[in-house]
Amino acid sequence: MSYKLKTLIVFDTNSLRSTDAGEVAYSFFAFGRPFHVVEEFIIENKLTDDIHIAIPTWAIEELKDQKQRQYKTDIIEFEKLAKRLSGLPHIGEIVLPEIEFDCATYVGIKATEYLATKSIRLLEIKQEIADAVLRSMMVRVMKDENKKAPFAHSGKYKDAGFKDNVVWESLMNFEEVANYDKIIFLSKDGDYKNCEAEFKDKWLKHISILKDENNVLVDIKKDYGNYIAERIIHDFAQTEYFRTYLNDELKVKTSIVVEDKEYAIENFSIVDICVNVDRLPPNEEDVENIVVSSAIKVFYSLDEEKKEELVQGLTVLLDDETKEIQPPTEYNIELK
Repeated sequence: MSYKLKTLIVFDTNSLRSTDAGEVAYSFFAFGRPFHVVEEFIIENKLTDDIHIAIPTWAIEELKDQKQRQYKTDIIEFEKLAKRLSGLPHIGEIVLPEIEFDCATYVGIKATEYLATKSIRLLEIKQEIADAVLRSMMVRVMKDENKKAPFAHSGKYKDAGFKDNVVWESLMNFEEVANYDKIIFLSKDGDYKNCEAEFKDKWLKHISILKDENNVLVDIKKDYGNYIAERIIHDFAQTEYFRTYLNDELKVKTSIVVEDKEYAIENFSIVDICVNVDRLPPNEEDVENIVVSSAIKVFYSLDEEKKEELVQGLTVLLDDETKEIQPPTEYNIELK
């Protein structure tokens, strides 16, 4: 089997907002540049099985609400402008838009159409935990005398602190967090800077809270760079041919040497058939050998106590073209 890091990337509202001339756009529904930069990188590098994007449903509702508010604001300003300009000889009749236009319904339809084209996890606070979430929010407010993160009232919206907290609770109560090795939370403001400890206490996982989508890409490249660069070899290691070879190699091993003592091997398990791919310097024939690193668990007994040892297997391939396996596989812990 093979195992690549599983990553969940969660977007805050301010990393999703789309604008037009610096203001919230309401003639369409789409996420902003940070989302598209990250999404495009994941798709182009074929990482959709290993990196998932999540968005709080509250953030989507907040985006809809911001669009509706901006529309109403613009209508009022447009009416004022039309009144000032009307009557000038060089300006024709200014037709005001329909007052009764239902912008909320229009935006809602556009949002549904847009979301149907995206592969994202939706984070929502379920009804059955709503009371517990509310208590958690209240406790957080009372503990923080200065009403700081995530209750800082930043930006143009006075209820921003409350909304930040709902977004955070949506993540804190997303049960699928347990299925991921790494969580990245992208937010353009600093309202969540003190939340890492709370997340770690609950989920026993580290969370990276980042402000810039480019930093998200740096993280992804760090974690998946070898797979991206050596995809052909990683894919070859998943084939039945390579898997059978490594299994046959391990089946004939009967003992493991741990701290200079030899123990009988009871079983083994291939944890990750291709952890990493390395290239050796060209040999005398100018051929660049390739090394596939595999993670293997070896099980044995010590004084009737079941033990396991994580062993690294190094298998050499002749070159890119043939991918011919050059036995035997070498191990960082001696297997006999």
